[in-house]
Amino acid sequence: MYFHPPTLDLGPAAAWIGLALLAYHVFAPPLTRPWNSRFQELLLADERAKAHRMALRLAGWCVLAEVLLVMAFVGTAVAVTPADIGLAPPTFADRGSPGLVLLAAGLAAGFAYFLAALVRANLRVLRYLRSGVVPAGTDRDQFLLLPRDLREHRARALVFALNVFSQVLVVYVVLFPLLATLTEPMLAVVVLGLLGGWQYVGHGGGQILVMSCLTALGLFLYATVLPGSLLVPLLVWGSYGAVALGAERAMTGMPVPRVSRPLPPLEVTVLDADGNPVERPGR
Repeated sequence: MYFHPPTLDLGPAAAWIGLALLAYHVFAPPLTRPWNSRFQELLLADERAKAHRMALRLAGWCVLAEVLLVMAFVGTAVAVTPADIGLAPPTFADRGSPGLVLLAAGLAAGFAYFLAALVRANLRVLRYLRSGVVPAGTDRDQFLLLPRDLREHRARALVFALNVFSQVLVVYVVLFPLLATLTEPMLAVVVLGLLGGWQYVGHGGGQILVMSCLTALGLFLYATVLPGSLLVPLLVWGSYGAVALGAERAMTGMPVPRVSRPLPPLEVTVLDADGNPVERPGR
């Protein structure tokens, strides 16, 4: 198991800045939830340009604040090496039990299966869009949130890229070194995994679970397989982004389908030998 290099010496200033960033990530989701709700309302009201300008503006200001705090964290640390902040060259860990290696391999295989299942689900949605009719019980508003043209798709891709940049920068350069130094690396993986899902509060339970698992997976592989290298999180988030954005690109500009109506219940009338209806119990 990878234990954070003892070369990292936070010092009081860097420690306080790191704790401030941790608090920022804890309190930011409920504070930005009204903006997320407003974004969806604008899309459903067909004020799409205004919605995407608001999303880009919010993502840009958040990333700017995080970059400044990360620079302050690294600049005020008493001692820091490239491995402490994820900038070490990719090198497989030479320490670790076979069980951890098998667990890491199993998690990587599970991630590949998740991506394959996501591709399959997106292909099914694409077939619904092309047919113009989706099954009953489907939330039609979800299709209204899809990008209507390439300009909207590029804006969403840019927001996604900014969010991933923020995730990698803050979590791997500041929060994981901070928590791994103050506590234990695996405890830091669990805490930050939960925090990764917390960032998507208000986006549905499925989205929260997926983002929590992806965050924990990237951190676990980072801590056990390629310590000190940002190659792991870039591969994890890059693979997920390629599938998610690729599916969204394929659905861009599709007309909103109709929702099929459920068939009325089938009434069966039983006749006796004389052709008269037989009364059923309870009627």
